[in-house]
Amino acid sequence: MKKIGLSLVLLVACAAGAQAQIGKGGVPESVQLRNDQQYVPVHTAVLPDWASFLQKEKAAIAAGTPKPLTLSLSTPTDISFPASGSITTLDNGRRIWRSQLRIDQAPAIGCYYDRFHLPQGVKYYISNGNGAQILGAFTSENNTPSGHFANEAVQGNLVNLELDIDAGVDLKDIDFHIYRSAVYFRSYEYLNAYEGMHTIDFIDTALDGSASVCTINAICPPGSAYSNQRKATVQILDPFGGACSATMINNTGNSPASCKQYLLTASHCQGENDTVSSAFDEMIVRFNFERAQCTGGGIPESRSMVGLNFVSRSIFDEDAIRGDFLLLEMRQTIPLAWNVTLNGWNRDANHALTVAAPKKFIGFHHPSGDVKKVTTSQSITGSVMLWTTVIDTGYGARGSSGSGFFDGDGNLIGIASTAAILNDMPCGVNAHNQQVDYFRRVNYSKLAFDWDYSVDGPNPKRKLKPWLDPANTGVVTLNGVKSNCTALEGSGTAIRNDATQLSDAISVYPNPSTNGKVTAQINLKEATDLSADIYAITGKKQQHINLGKVRSGVFTFDLGNYANGMYLINFSDGAATATRKVMLAR
Repeated sequence: MKKIGLSLVLLVACAAGAQAQIGKGGVPESVQLRNDQQYVPVHTAVLPDWASFLQKEKAAIAAGTPKPLTLSLSTPTDISFPASGSITTLDNGRRIWRSQLRIDQAPAIGCYYDRFHLPQGVKYYISNGNGAQILGAFTSENNTPSGHFANEAVQGNLVNLELDIDAGVDLKDIDFHIYRSAVYFRSYEYLNAYEGMHTIDFIDTALDGSASVCTINAICPPGSAYSNQRKATVQILDPFGGACSATMINNTGNSPASCKQYLLTASHCQGENDTVSSAFDEMIVRFNFERAQCTGGGIPESRSMVGLNFVSRSIFDEDAIRGDFLLLEMRQTIPLAWNVTLNGWNRDANHALTVAAPKKFIGFHHPSGDVKKVTTSQSITGSVMLWTTVIDTGYGARGSSGSGFFDGDGNLIGIASTAAILNDMPCGVNAHNQQVDYFRRVNYSKLAFDWDYSVDGPNPKRKLKPWLDPANTGVVTLNGVKSNCTALEGSGTAIRNDATQLSDAISVYPNPSTNGKVTAQINLKEATDLSADIYAITGKKQQHINLGKVRSGVFTFDLGNYANGMYLINFSDGAATATRKVMLAR
């Protein structure tokens, strides 16, 4: 096992500047007009040598050199307006400029722009070869002071580029140039549904993702009582190569009239130790990149914004990681409709080391760049700098770095920093039978240690306290709020007294089971209609059992037809749930 940082290298399609990468929607005009007669120039770029890269990666791993996981490689590209495309002028004076980029054998492509300025009256669309995936419309609202922009990954080896230009727009006011592209070789599977028309079963399989088969989707039962923490968790994509997780976090100075939307992640997720906001011009923040259902469902949706301001950080030293925090501030206001929360926190250095079910220590994150996953445990250990846990349910991987670690009340207490990486079977593969890393033992940079951090000197930009408690209240805990800093309904979690009562009333044994049978002993305060759902550790529902009206009794579950491994039994009375983990080891 190697102890490494959890970040993962990802050459992504990124955008720079203060504006959010929010498209206006719509359909390219050429599609609306069925303009198939226009000549469209096709520009090619060289496919990066992935095989050679893999050999170098293998050698680095064999040498014990800690290397984050690379998902894509860049290739030079040269496409500009108007020279690289063709223009059709319509009867009403509107113009359509079109071009194409082809990189043979590319699974997915993202484009980088070093000149991007659209005047009012111009819409820009990007689509894949068959037009099933459309990004945009991007407009003058996406212009940036630096002139840089980019688009996220587009499925396939062909990208359609289109500018729809109103009559009266001076073409000289359009400045547009793609100077390089990123070709994705890993973690592009969620785009496969755009290949064409497929059955739902195909889509479900194609979207199983890049992380270990033993990871659990965030929406699944282990995370159901912690939806606010799930909504606060985001993915960040660093143009210098990193893909990490992060948490939107509240501070004591926030109010609906003055609301700062801070993002907290690990310092090693941006290893250059920059302390100026321009260094974060091209960082993408990805919200809601998760499944809407525990298993199956459609294409994972996400919304992204680009550009953050620097607030504070610890100095990252790969040879001696101490505090590991990076605090940034969103430049644009997160739309309330995105249903994002700013999570609360607990900076108690002497936090209780165990929690009783149904409460749990819990984390949400994006292992291997995949859709959001969940991990839980019932106990932790602590040192001056770290909280450490061995995950009970689920797994993480590189890409989980920077994710929040939440206590039983849903308060953030740590930031994912390092882990002991494994790659053995059966969890060392993903849904596409590709070998992947995963982890169970995780070290989290302790919020209490990072709070009044002194290792890097007295500068306020080397601490969290001045920013998370600007009112200097001295509070140890703070509740979460909505993204506009209005109050959340109810408490920080969905755990209620009746959930505690249900959990306390159920015992499951033997565990592990050596004959495929497990017994649930139940003793409720009063008779209740009860059901049980059995899930594989991947989140796939195996069976639904209606136990009927139960007050007290013993129930035996025959799991003899299931393969050895971990399973979850989720008991529900319609209002509360209780989950038990069981191991089959025959």
